[in-house]
Amino acid sequence: MKQVIFLVMLITLTLQTSLSSKVDVVMAQMDKMALKNEFSKQLAGLIELKMLQSSYVEEVLKEIKGIRDQLISDQTVEDQEFAKKIGQLNVEIEILEIQTEKLAKELQRLNQQIADLNEDISKLIGTQQSQEKQLSTLNSKEEDIRNQYKLEIETISQRTTNNVKSIDGLNEMIAKLQQAVFAEQSKTTVLSQQHTKQYVDQLANSLGPNHPITALVSVTSKFDVPTVTRIIQLLENIRDQRIQENAGADEYVAKVTQSYEVTLKEVTEVRERLSADYSRTIVTLKRRNEENALSTKSRNQIQKDLPIALDLLQQYRNEREIVQSNYNLRSAKRENEVKIITQAYTIVAQQVKV
Repeated sequence: MKQVIFLVMLITLTLQTSLSSKVDVVMAQMDKMALKNEFSKQLAGLIELKMLQSSYVEEVLKEIKGIRDQLISDQTVEDQEFAKKIGQLNVEIEILEIQTEKLAKELQRLNQQIADLNEDISKLIGTQQSQEKQLSTLNSKEEDIRNQYKLEIETISQRTTNNVKSIDGLNEMIAKLQQAVFAEQSKTTVLSQQHTKQYVDQLANSLGPNHPITALVSVTSKFDVPTVTRIIQLLENIRDQRIQENAGADEYVAKVTQSYEVTLKEVTEVRERLSADYSRTIVTLKRRNEENALSTKSRNQIQKDLPIALDLLQQYRNEREIVQSNYNLRSAKRENEVKIITQAYTIVAQQVKV
């Protein structure tokens, strides 16, 4: 019995001695690994502990393989999560890039449109002011034409009336003078002073006090038959002229009226055309102002939205860089750890054959 116990103790001691020797070999080889860092140190400590706790190297290999598989599985999961996250960010960035580009182009278009509208509005205001001035001038001209026509018609009417009165007075005076001439057949006979004063007053009433014949009669000292006869001839000439004037008055009035109507029609037509142009200018100006107001409102909104969109776009880009950088760092770290574990596995596996 003692021999059996001794044999078991001997085998156990032999195994422990052999395992201890293998641990030393593994630790020595791991210490020589090219990829040495904090992880490799921790792994070496874990392998040493596991080899000392286990009687079989295969069990240690199994645990090492489990760690490596877990790292590979974690990397696979992160690859999927990264692809999903980076895909979402790329979609958001692409949408925002399209939106910001569209907003920028729309802002540029609106700026140009507003500049063009302001130029059109400025020209239309100038046109409106010019048309208003022309319409005012035409209205004044039409009023002047009407007043001038009215004054001329009134003047002709008054002249005709005055001529009628003058003709009547002249006929009366001529008749009296002719009677005086017939009554005084002797050339040496002189008209009485009373008759002379009466004729001068009648002439002043008929021809006016400043008329040349009135002045001539008033300074004539001798009213004999030849003198009176000559005065009668002069009066008859004046009367005939005034009769002729009145005879042509209607024709003159017709010509004046025709000229007035033609001129008034021309002014009216020009004013109507100008009024139509003015109305179109007002409508166009109103429409341009409305378009300008809408464009300005749209531009103001874009000027608010575009910076927000650009800021959001930059945030997504920054986030994508961070996600990419973190993924690259973790992937590189995990890849390095897998390499270290693979090398450690190879080192430990070699002890199985010993």
